[in-house]
Amino acid sequence: MIHGAPASPAAATQDALALAALARDCAASGSERRALVLHLSRLPEELREPRHQRQLREALTPILRPTRARLYELPGGDVVAVSRPPGEHLDDARATLRRLMPDVPADTVFPELRLPAQSAALLATVEAALGFAAAAPAAELPPEEVGAPPPGRELDAAERALASADISSFLRVSGLWRFAAAGATPERVRNESRVHLRDLAAVLLPGFSLAASAEARTRFRAAAERRLLAEFARPPGPLRPGAPGLSLPLGLAAATSPEFHRLEATLGAEGRKRLLVCLDPAEVFADPDGVAALAAFARSRGWSLGLDDVDPEALPLLRHGGFAMLRLRFRPALLSAPVAARAALDAALPADRGRLLLTGADCASAVGWAWQRGVSLFQGRMVEPRSV
Repeated sequence: MIHGAPASPAAATQDALALAALARDCAASGSERRALVLHLSRLPEELREPRHQRQLREALTPILRPTRARLYELPGGDVVAVSRPPGEHLDDARATLRRLMPDVPADTVFPELRLPAQSAALLATVEAALGFAAAAPAAELPPEEVGAPPPGRELDAAERALASADISSFLRVSGLWRFAAAGATPERVRNESRVHLRDLAAVLLPGFSLAASAEARTRFRAAAERRLLAEFARPPGPLRPGAPGLSLPLGLAAATSPEFHRLEATLGAEGRKRLLVCLDPAEVFADPDGVAALAAFARSRGWSLGLDDVDPEALPLLRHGGFAMLRLRFRPALLSAPVAARAALDAALPADRGRLLLTGADCASAVGWAWQRGVSLFQGRMVEPRSV
């Protein structure tokens, strides 16, 4: 309850975990709630003294006490009031806050959220209070440095080396998981293998940058992926009986190479049913005829073609009807997108939500954002550790 002093650290952590569970459940079930968030940590410096925060808490107590609103006190001092609709008492509480702090931006310091539509935004608030949001960027890869592009002779030498190199130490293997609801056990539906180009280029093209030349990057990527495909075509192959399916993010050059044709021939009809190849959306724009031809070939052979690393905001511009999977890239900005932008994105999503997978599912708010839209396939740290 809100009285004078904030909750103890242990009690605040318990409240945060309970609120996160509520937000996830609302996203999964569609249950409606209204939430009033009091970001006391965002108040101007002159209003952060304990006496000011005590006054705010005491002002809200008589408004919320007679209602069925549930109060959650978060680590750091923020408070969230949650109520079933219509929840007019939250409007009264917000009006009181406006009167007490007329110069404070209400949408920033005490925003109102509606669940399940904004469950992901509420989860982001909880994660920030628990310190997860601040820790997440440390796991991100640093931006690729731009230097001189590799000269032709250096690139030729790298391609020759890749023709026979052991690139196993430069492979990155991860899982694609079906995670349908809070409390459910994620199911690993595919294994994904991709070549880590940056690390491989640092060895074979030291001192040069693939980011400086799109042509050089495309050539190097094709050579590396063809080497991967050649290795996968050897016995025992990448697909064993009873194992999850295989996802291969490939460039168009590799996906149409002799090495790929040898691999898909070795898989047989049953193996090809478990194969998914994902292309960059940029290639759909750059070579639509080549992509269309590959899609027709995939259908004739019985394997699936998808799109990799799709920016959700680019979906309205993509003709994605013929792709079996769209791998959407999560960005934190999606949580605070304007109403019109959210509506445009939701309208662009395919009706068959089983075609969607969210990458970058590294936090609960990312999973919540996807659940709100009927997505149940994920790739990221939030689901991967659950397998161990």
